[in-house]
Amino acid sequence: MPEGNTIHRLARDHTRDFSGRIVRVSSPQGRFAREARRLDRRRFLRADAWGKHLFHFWEGGLVVHMHMGMAGVFRRFAGKRPAPRPTVRMRLLIPHLAVDLIGPPTCELVGEAERLAILARLGPDPLRRDADPEIAWAQIARRPDRPIGDALLDQRVVSGIGNIYRNEVLFLHGVHPLRPAKRVTREEWLAMWDTVRRLMSRGVRERTVTVETGEIQHPAAAAARDPEDDDFYVYGQTVCRRCGSRIRDFPLSARRMFACPFCQPRRSPAVRKTKVLSP
Repeated sequence: MPEGNTIHRLARDHTRDFSGRIVRVSSPQGRFAREARRLDRRRFLRADAWGKHLFHFWEGGLVVHMHMGMAGVFRRFAGKRPAPRPTVRMRLLIPHLAVDLIGPPTCELVGEAERLAILARLGPDPLRRDADPEIAWAQIARRPDRPIGDALLDQRVVSGIGNIYRNEVLFLHGVHPLRPAKRVTREEWLAMWDTVRRLMSRGVRERTVTVETGEIQHPAAAAARDPEDDDFYVYGQTVCRRCGSRIRDFPLSARRMFACPFCQPRRSPAVRKTKVLSP
């Protein structure tokens, strides 16, 4: 599932490509056909992202709300445009450019009131300038026995964090995913917020990668990893980059969680301090 940084990158790219342009809109698949006819030949104003939700704003107060889910994807074709696949939910077309949306669970035309209702269900988005980490902290504190790893994936708590970033930020702060929220201090939370904000901002500019370029790794980790695929500290890994311990994985929030038993101990977390790298 695309995480918030990918959705923000899409919003940036779609605004760059279509803002102020009259756009042809179609739905080769047919499931968005009625809505496409309302949008066709209208002016595209801008795109915006909130967490994993993408919004297209059109003249006349029309808004398209999209969520990529596990399988949704945009395909961009510059220059010569191929005929759209039958699976294309929505095609945006201007001279010399086509953008196809394929496989999203959500692609709907909404009004402003409906858009605001969607946002009201979401936590603050670390990539937005108006985001307030204290709002997320208040949500975390409401369920003190909940594992912090579970809370981080809840879009009502923080919007945009997915499985990669929750794994990586917890590792970087030496916090075990199963630590109850009541054993996470406000200072720890604010530090994690700052880290995830910087990691995801890097992901908007470049790609989803958390390891600092050129960082030295433990020999056991170097032997176990593909040098061409060394983007993450613990996510999808078998050996800890820093200490060489075997990574443990287990299910949490219906997703796969990874943790180093030495760098992220289940017990006595208050005594450990972990260096946090700034991307």
